[in-house]
Amino acid sequence: MESWQKNVAVLWAAVFVAAACWTMVMPFMPVFLSEDLGVGSGVTVWAGVLGAVNSGCMAITAPIWGALGDRWGRKAMMIRAGLFLGVAYVLMAFVRNPYELLGVRMMIGSLTGFIPTATALVATTTPERHVGRALSVVATGNQAGSILGPALGGFLADLVGIRYTMALSGVAVFAATLLVLVAVREQFQRPAQQQARLLGDMRHLVQGGPLLLILATTVLMMASQAAMEPILIPYIRELLGPDKPNWLAGVIYSVPGIAFVLAAPSWARLGERWGYATTVTLGLLGGALFTVPQAVVQGGLGMGFFRLTAGLALAAVTPGLSALIAMSVPREQRGKAFGLNQSAFNVGAMLGPLLGGVMGDRLGIRWVFPATAVLLLVAAAWCWTFVRARIPRQTKEERPA
Repeated sequence: MESWQKNVAVLWAAVFVAAACWTMVMPFMPVFLSEDLGVGSGVTVWAGVLGAVNSGCMAITAPIWGALGDRWGRKAMMIRAGLFLGVAYVLMAFVRNPYELLGVRMMIGSLTGFIPTATALVATTTPERHVGRALSVVATGNQAGSILGPALGGFLADLVGIRYTMALSGVAVFAATLLVLVAVREQFQRPAQQQARLLGDMRHLVQGGPLLLILATTVLMMASQAAMEPILIPYIRELLGPDKPNWLAGVIYSVPGIAFVLAAPSWARLGERWGYATTVTLGLLGGALFTVPQAVVQGGLGMGFFRLTAGLALAAVTPGLSALIAMSVPREQRGKAFGLNQSAFNVGAMLGPLLGGVMGDRLGIRWVFPATAVLLLVAAAWCWTFVRARIPRQTKEERPA
């Protein structure tokens, strides 16, 4: 096994752990707010604000950490992010009111970025002809962790409580960070020029190229998915009935992650043949088609089915966008590019929970799903019209063997 392949395997495991820890905790924020912190009315609005603050802070700082990764090494930035993330999880276990929780979420948004840094590390240590598939593999680690996380988080919440679940998540992130420290290899050479030209570098990177178009697609896609976060677990619990355990709601929540792991490798192969902009567009259209019925299902089984089918379609999107970024940006600038993409991701993740939380509170939870579908349709039209026209498909010689 070559060095880059070992890196992909280790980073898959680290991303898997980080994603599992995130989804062990975050989907149950509405439950934590109401049952542990005593929040009465407006729980979905509070959950939306917590998600928006976390994402807003990360939208500001992610490009900075990405640029520092280009200058000092992506592995170093990943270890830094893992240490701060583990500390933040442990601190969450001790908060006493929603304002303290808000402060910890601001810390997570400002100082972490574990998974995006892993993506940049893969994109800069993998041979060009294998970058698309390698990014897809690591993305399946993210989704596989997201499969396990909600079910395990629900189980632990029933067994030991949400606070202990948060503390255990912190310990697991520390272990994943240690794995990266010991096992990942990065042959990094610092650039000769170290002048602080961060804003100028960012402006140069997005001007005159397709990156800005890709970032707009990321914002729309993530806003659509994040809009469901404040309402999804309460909605699933409502469909299941009051006598069903938390872990069952977590299983249904995690179904798209199962779909992603199953479908992402096939979408990656199709992206190499048809062009990633085409497969991203198809994934967004399919996601919109199968999101709308989630507003009218009458039970947990129907909800699980349509979340599965939507997940099969949307499995094309995130790794496809990452591959498009890698194709459109020089290798030495990919840390900044993926930092900007994480910023765009978090702009969507900031706007989405606000939209979903307020809409769920004012109009009813079921209205969030058609709104999500509309955002996906807009993203599909944007990608097909603009991104596809700016990024050429790979030739046969450029494709992986």
